[in-house]
Amino acid sequence: MSTFVSPIGSGFGDVLISLPVVQALLDQGETVYLVTRSFRQEGISPRIIGLQGEIREDDLQIAEGDRYINLRAHPIQTDYLWGTEEFERIFGVTRIEKIITLIARDFDLVVSYQNLRPLSFTLRPELAGRVAFVPGTDGHFKHWPQPYWLELRDKLALAGLGVTVLGRPEESPAVQGLIDSGLTWLATASAGEAIDAVSSALAVVAVDTGLMHVAVQQNIPTFSFVHPDMFHHRSAANSCQFIGVHCPTECGRDTEIKPGITAATALDVDLKFQSHKCPLAFAGDCPPQAPVNGPFNCMSEIRPDAVLDQMRRFGVLNGKASAKQV
Repeated sequence: MSTFVSPIGSGFGDVLISLPVVQALLDQGETVYLVTRSFRQEGISPRIIGLQGEIREDDLQIAEGDRYINLRAHPIQTDYLWGTEEFERIFGVTRIEKIITLIARDFDLVVSYQNLRPLSFTLRPELAGRVAFVPGTDGHFKHWPQPYWLELRDKLALAGLGVTVLGRPEESPAVQGLIDSGLTWLATASAGEAIDAVSSALAVVAVDTGLMHVAVQQNIPTFSFVHPDMFHHRSAANSCQFIGVHCPTECGRDTEIKPGITAATALDVDLKFQSHKCPLAFAGDCPPQAPVNGPFNCMSEIRPDAVLDQMRRFGVLNGKASAKQV
């Protein structure tokens, strides 16, 4: 008898945030397979210790006696729009960890987000003692301004720490921008290589993206920038999150409920939290209160000194981080 698990969404990070469910099943001695829904989720399974393998959702066939835990097909997914007044009246504030914990409970599973079991990895010596920058993500409102990344790089250099950029420049202007500014970049062509790189760093500074969740999973000190609704709040002790501001109405962020939002087959991060690039940024008409010259950025009130202070508190600046790598 086998148990198949579909993560909470279709992205790379959705696998990571769903791992406590997989771990609870493995701890019960079950034979577990990961069901992948997109190409971004493929290649993670070999790093999940104890997992039997992965299978694409389109190829999934459930035999008699098998168990299928589809985190996307639960009523908390199909019957509600996360983050709405109705949802939070019933379930409280929208937090992905809490949502998965509630879903897991209905499968008689107890999950933990404080005792995460690291993925297997191969040490990348070129990352040893260095801070990894992960600037790239989808959603313009998630980005941290490029001048801030450069300022933080300079301040870390004064502390004797080097920086390496991770991410795909062909997919992210934010990654390409830091490379063009002279920062060291390490190519990671596969999910496994990305996991190796993150796991080898002294610390990680990241926007809200999949590699941020890898760093949290790997017990690496993780300093991340998240939307003020804190949907992707991570509660592990090695996670330090900085909260942006709500997009002003002038930004024109699209918050309309999309057709098919409640259909289990259509559930996707892009559907639940649909957004687009800030029209003011590209029209050169940013709100006057924007603290950084250039495109308005919802993360721009998070200053490099604040990040540096927290890195100091975690012990990163002296190379003896409080959350040790495994």
